[in-house]
Amino acid sequence: MTVTRGFAATVIFAGLAVGTASAAWADTTMSGHYVRTETDPQTGQSQTADWYLTPCGDGCVSVGIRPDASAPTQARLVNGQWTLDSAVHTLSCADGTVVPNAVSAHYMWDPNTLAGTVQVTYNVAACGHPAGYQNTNNVQLQQAP
Repeated sequence: MTVTRGFAATVIFAGLAVGTASAAWADTTMSGHYVRTETDPQTGQSQTADWYLTPCGDGCVSVGIRPDASAPTQARLVNGQWTLDSAVHTLSCADGTVVPNAVSAHYMWDPNTLAGTVQVTYNVAACGHPAGYQNTNNVQLQQAP
């Protein structure tokens, strides 16, 4: 999957969200096929991706990028917000350079509005940014029809 110059694109999940489980009602609030739209507020550039969510317990949903694949990561309801951490994203730089495993991402979104943010952190120097560079994008989830 590709992330363009500080903009997280479609996600390959490879981490577990941190935190504790919450109320039992939460495990059914996120279930099924969702479309994730991520927008870079600096450029206005947006990308969409499909997420398939399956309840995995109180305050837990498994998140996959295909409906028929086992979900490699989980989002957890922590302090009233869904959180998800993923760590293996490849960057495609404007000059054509491709940097594997360059960034990690921390998602947070509201369970009612399904709006939130993703903080992208560069694990290595890439695309003109030093290791440790961070960019925060807006995220909106919407249940697919």
